[in-house]
Amino acid sequence: MKTMKEIISATASFDEALIRKQGIGFIDGSLPGYAFLLGGEPSQVSSLLAELTQRKILVFVSDQSLSAALEQAGSRLDWDSGVVSLDFDHALGFIWRVAQVFGNLDAEQDVIPYIQRRLKGFSLFLGDADEEKIDHAQLALQLGCPFLSTGSIPTTAEIWKQASGLTSVNEQVDLSDIVQLAIDQRGMQISVPIPAMPIDYDAAFSGQAVRDLGDGICLKGVELTRISDKVVDGRIQIVGPDLDEIITGTQPYGVLVEVSGREMQADFEPVLERQIETMFNEADGVIHRGQRALVSLRITQKAIDKGLSLKHLGQILHARYHNEFGNILSRVQITFFTQPEKVQMLTDTASNIYDARDQRIGDLTDEAVDTFYTCNLCQTIAAGHLCVISPEHPGACGAVDWLDARAAVSIKPVGPNKAIAISKDSLIDARLGQWESVNQIVRQESGGVLNAYSLYSLMEDPATACGDFECITAMLPMTNGVMVVEHSYSGLTPSGMDWEMLYEMVGAGVPVPGFLGHSKRALHRDKYIAAEGGLRRIVWMNHDLREELRPILEALAEKEGLSGFVDMIPTEENAITEDDILEVLQSVNHPALLLDPII
Repeated sequence: MKTMKEIISATASFDEALIRKQGIGFIDGSLPGYAFLLGGEPSQVSSLLAELTQRKILVFVSDQSLSAALEQAGSRLDWDSGVVSLDFDHALGFIWRVAQVFGNLDAEQDVIPYIQRRLKGFSLFLGDADEEKIDHAQLALQLGCPFLSTGSIPTTAEIWKQASGLTSVNEQVDLSDIVQLAIDQRGMQISVPIPAMPIDYDAAFSGQAVRDLGDGICLKGVELTRISDKVVDGRIQIVGPDLDEIITGTQPYGVLVEVSGREMQADFEPVLERQIETMFNEADGVIHRGQRALVSLRITQKAIDKGLSLKHLGQILHARYHNEFGNILSRVQITFFTQPEKVQMLTDTASNIYDARDQRIGDLTDEAVDTFYTCNLCQTIAAGHLCVISPEHPGACGAVDWLDARAAVSIKPVGPNKAIAISKDSLIDARLGQWESVNQIVRQESGGVLNAYSLYSLMEDPATACGDFECITAMLPMTNGVMVVEHSYSGLTPSGMDWEMLYEMVGAGVPVPGFLGHSKRALHRDKYIAAEGGLRRIVWMNHDLREELRPILEALAEKEGLSGFVDMIPTEENAITEDDILEVLQSVNHPALLLDPII
C-alpha cells in the first residue's frame, strides 16, 4: 500500500493555473464536494454519474477500464463535464494541491485538517472492491472521505477507524441511495435550483395583498417541521385534493416538512418552520400569514388558472430549505394535507409538539441571561418591523422564543432573515425594559423606523407587530386598564372595535402606544406590560381566551397575592362597554382601580 507522502508527489505534475481554475469552485461554494469513483459496472455507473453531476459534485473516475468503457458509450470525461478520468494518485494529489494553494498551506499537519473541513469528498465503489481499491479508499479516508459500496467491505480492519467522527465505511448500500447517503455523511451543502414555475417567483412579491376570497381560495390550518430518519429527499406528497380541485373559499390545510442531516437537531425545527412564510410569500399570487396552527394561505384564482399546484409549493420549500439551511440538513420531504380528517390529525400531533417546545424555556428569566436576540423575518410583510426576543418576551407571532432565536443565530448568523445576538449593555430603564445596546440594534435593523424598544411597556416605545400575532392588548382609558382579545373573537370589543379594525391598527409594523400585538405566550410571564402594572391592568378578556389561559393566569396571580383574580376579569358575557366593565371592577374591587392612571 502506498503512503500518503508517495501520493502527494503527484501534486508536482499539476499546473497551478489548472488548480486555481478547477479548484475555485470548492472555495466559492459552486462545487459542494468531490467523489472518488473507484470502479464499478459501466451499466450501473451512468445513472450514478448523472446523479452526482446534477448535484454539482466533481467526480474523479480512477479506474482506467471503467473510463474507457464510459467514453466508448459516449460519455464525456473532462473538467467541463464534471467527470474527470484521472488515476487515483493524481486525483488525490489534485485535492491536496487545491488545499495548499487556496489555504496557503504546505505542512501535511495543516493540509489534512483543511481538506477535512473545507474540501468535502467521499469514495464510491459499485460491487465488491478488490485490495487495491480498498487501499485507495483507506488513503482517501485520511482526508475525511467515507467509503461507500454496493458490495462487501472488510469493515473490521483497524484502518477504518478515524478520529474525525465521520461514518467511515458503508457496505451493501442500495445503488438508489448511495449518493444521498454519502452526501449525508460528509455533510455536503447541495444547491437545489427552484424548477420552472407556472407563476413568477421573486422576493419582489413579498407583501402583496391577496384578500378577495371570491377570487381564489384560502387554506387555513397547520404547519410543522420535524426531524425524521425516513426522509426521501425531494419527495412531495399531496393527501387530498390539489388546488385545482378545491372549491373556491376557505378549506382546511396542513403541511408536514420532514428533514434530516448530520447537524440537524430538535431546537432547529421551529426556526425552519417559521421560514415557510417567507418562502411562500415570494410566489406571485400567494400570501402566507400566521404560524403553527393559525396559518392562512391565500392563493388567487389567476395563479391556479396558470397551473399552480401544491407540488410547486413543495418544490419551493425543498429548494429553499436546501439552499438556505444546507449547512444543517441534507434531505427534505414535504407532505401536504387537504383532507379535513388528516389535517385534524396533523393539528393534534403538532399541538403536543408546540406545547413541548413552549415548556423548554421553563422559568428562565431575563435577568438570568446576558444576551437577547432579534428576529426580522416578517420585514417582508411589514417593513421596519422587528422583534427583540428575551426569555420573558417571545416574538409577536409566538412561534419564536429565546431558545429558537438563539438556535437561529447558530444556524444562519448572516444574510436575509438573520437573527442577531444583542449583549445587554447600558441599561436605560429597568421598568420599561430598555437597554442602549438594544436600541442601537433596533435603529440599525429597522432602517430607522424605530428609535427605541421597550420590552415591558405598552405605553412607552412599545414593541411592533406584523400580521402574525394571536392577541391584541389595548388600553381602555375609562377603566384604567387594558383589554386582551384573541384573533378568533368575532364580536365588538369594549373599545368599540372588532378584531379586524384593531388588526389594521396594530399590524402595520409601527409602534402604537396603548396597543400591542402579541402571542398568548406573552401572557405566561410576569414581564407582560410590567411597566404599567402587568397582570393587574387586565380588566377585560374575551371569554374563551380567559378560560384557556385560566390556569396560567391563576398561577401568576397567586404569586402576586391576587387570589381569585381571574374571576375579577369581566368578559363579553357580563360587560360589553367600558361603563359595564367599570361597574364590574368596582363591585369586585379590581386592583386596576388602585393603580396610577394609565395615561
